Amino acid sequence: MTVQEYRERLKKKTCNIQELSEILGVSKDKARRLTHIEGFPKIKIGRDIRIILGKLDGFLEEHIGEIL
Repeated sequence: MTVQEYRERLKKKTCNIQELSEILGVSKDKARRLTHIEGFPKIKIGRDIRIILGKLDGFLEEHIGEIL
C-alpha cells in the first residue's frame, strides 16, 4: 500500500474540521471547540486534527441534552 492509498483510506474513516462543521451544521470555530471536549473522537496527526466518523455518533448520543 502506498502512502497516497493509505491517506485515501484514512480520509474515508475520518473527516477534518471543515467537514465536521458541514456535517453538524455549525461554524468551523464551534467545530474546532468541540474537538477540545474530553473524550471527543479525534486523532492528531502533526497539526492536523481528524475526527473518527465511526465514533462521532456515539459521542453525540452520550451528550444528548447537554450544552456543548
